[in-house]
Amino acid sequence: MKTPSTDRRVHERFDVLGALWGVLELPETATVIDVSSTGMLIEAAICPPLNSVHSVRVLVDGDPVLVDTVVRRCQPTAGGQMLIGLEFLTAPTMVLASIEQLRADKQIEVIDSEASRS
Repeated sequence: MKTPSTDRRVHERFDVLGALWGVLELPETATVIDVSSTGMLIEAAICPPLNSVHSVRVLVDGDPVLVDTVVRRCQPTAGGQMLIGLEFLTAPTMVLASIEQLRADKQIEVIDSEASRS
């Protein structure tokens, strides 16, 4: 009977000298709690490191748009989730226009509800 090798690597590995960049993608669905033209607060199950940069896919009118963000805050909630404050590094015009539309809709809603009280 043959003894199994302790090295189970199939492919040869090489030492890296200097910097080597890579991308780690962790798809995580999050709920948007609050949004403004400078960033957003989301709720998710993970907490990324502070000051780390992430590309976030936001749906605007059903179309996915990538927004580069940096993590500015991470705080646990009572339900075991994490509140994550993200600052937009560069927000596409499509996202900013959608946020402005939300703001306008909210203002109309507040004005209409105040008018219905009188």
